Amino acid sequence: MLFFCFFLMTLRLLQIGYTSEWALAKFFPVILNGYNPGFELIGICGREPEKDDAEKRLVSKIDEKENANKEERNWRKKNTDKEIQSSWQILQRLRDGLDYFQICQNGNVVIPETDFDAVAIFTKNSTHLDYVRELMKKGIHILCEKPTVVVTDENHRADREQLSELETIVESDNPVSSQSPRFIKMDAEHYSAKIATIAFYESLGELIAEYGGISKIEAVTKEVDNPDKQRTRSLLCRDNRTGLLLDMGVHLFGVISNIGGNVREIKSAKYSAFPGYDVETYVETEFGIQGNLFHEDATGSFKMIKFIDKLKDPEKDDTKKLRVYLRSKKGIETVVTIDFKEGIVIDSNGRPWYGHSNPKSEEYANVFELFKKAIERGQAPRTNFRRAIQNLDTIYRIYEEFPFEGNLSDVYATAT
Repeated sequence: MLFFCFFLMTLRLLQIGYTSEWALAKFFPVILNGYNPGFELIGICGREPEKDDAEKRLVSKIDEKENANKEERNWRKKNTDKEIQSSWQILQRLRDGLDYFQICQNGNVVIPETDFDAVAIFTKNSTHLDYVRELMKKGIHILCEKPTVVVTDENHRADREQLSELETIVESDNPVSSQSPRFIKMDAEHYSAKIATIAFYESLGELIAEYGGISKIEAVTKEVDNPDKQRTRSLLCRDNRTGLLLDMGVHLFGVISNIGGNVREIKSAKYSAFPGYDVETYVETEFGIQGNLFHEDATGSFKMIKFIDKLKDPEKDDTKKLRVYLRSKKGIETVVTIDFKEGIVIDSNGRPWYGHSNPKSEEYANVFELFKKAIERGQAPRTNFRRAIQNLDTIYRIYEEFPFEGNLSDVYATAT
């Protein structure tokens, strides 16, 4: 009976980083509007000293979004509208009694002295590590947006020491088995919660049984971005040395690691920038892959393009696809396309694959279901921290073996 009751239990959830664009656009619309009743938001955390200060910060955020110039708002209209709506909802919740906690005082992380089961972290990536470290000491279930995505030193280069430290922290939780962790540490990797990705994961066993092991994975992503947007410049600038491999590639490497694949040697990598902008807009890389579901000679290639063109239609010009090549013992090759944007999985014989569940259209509703299920079962989720570390290590290796500076050239025209 106790076991049954545990499955019905609603988990008390704290949220860190309530003004994050991603939290406001993706996280709060789910947790505040009843898409997933498995979690109850009991409080939000930030740097502001008091609840009144948090309310003022939200009002400021609303004014900032509502008064943004028309061109900037049009670029991200869907997200901006959600950010404004979520900000109003949080503001009302605070006025109705939702708790607020200051999480950082004098540069030190302070974990709230309240009763909670799990925490969702949406902070600047460079501060993730501090929160993760302190929460893990207390044995709290963690859902973290891109937990290891930026672990860099003061010169914006890969910080191997910090990455090793995080790996040590994660491993120390679980000296016996990665399949039975004491508490859950999950990357809120929303591409793994897209309808097409879930359908692919759930169909993979049948696909391999019918068509053979994986011989190649290739991805082509194209999206439009606004060069005047501060996030574009800060994320993709040359000094950052993380660029599209983190902005989009981290999701694609996630698909490989989530099916047991591991990137071996990096064969090549090249980058380019749009003329006149100190922003990386194109990356192409090739690498070898190993894993139980892969052929010995399996390879991967990513081609990612971020158009810097205000005249393009962001919706119309988006392409986000991953192609998985399956090869039978007789050498017959079948291509399975995961179309992230269209939400479909289809093979080269024209057969669609749907998986076995009914994932929600709201990606974060799926994220929460996976998080809750992992906690209930005491099993590491597919997007666990170990795999997040593995993906970051791959991205670091690409930039270390093929430095950004040595390969940068203005070949934007050929990329398009």
